[in-house]
Amino acid sequence: MNCELIFYLAAKTNLCEKSLEKSLRNLDLNFQTSLFATESNDLGSLIIDAFEKTNVVFVIGGLSSKDESGIENILSKALANKSLDDLKKLKNINGGDDGYLIRQGGQLLITLPDNPSEIEMFFEGPLKKYLESFTGF
Repeated sequence: MNCELIFYLAAKTNLCEKSLEKSLRNLDLNFQTSLFATESNDLGSLIIDAFEKTNVVFVIGGLSSKDESGIENILSKALANKSLDDLKKLKNINGGDDGYLIRQGGQLLITLPDNPSEIEMFFEGPLKKYLESFTGF
């Protein structure tokens, strides 16, 4: 199954991309393109476009920003008063930024920190099991 990758205010993008690619290999998920956003409006447009092509979208970065440009604030505004099938906070056991998993119908948005080792850590836990059940593997 194909998925999309969007970097938002992210550092270490090449290393993060390699970590995500490695983590997805066993799940038979492949991202087709790596897209980049530096502003919230750009991020919103990229997410909408990505969901027109695939059902799984990863956003890496933007979690450490706690102001209005941070991913938590953007998602909070975008999802206000929306009925979601699933919303889970992905706890970062290393003490870094937590990630999020948001599902509505057959579409899944996953946000992860821009730290390669933490990306791999998330896939060693419940995220891998969730993706296996979501994608039917």
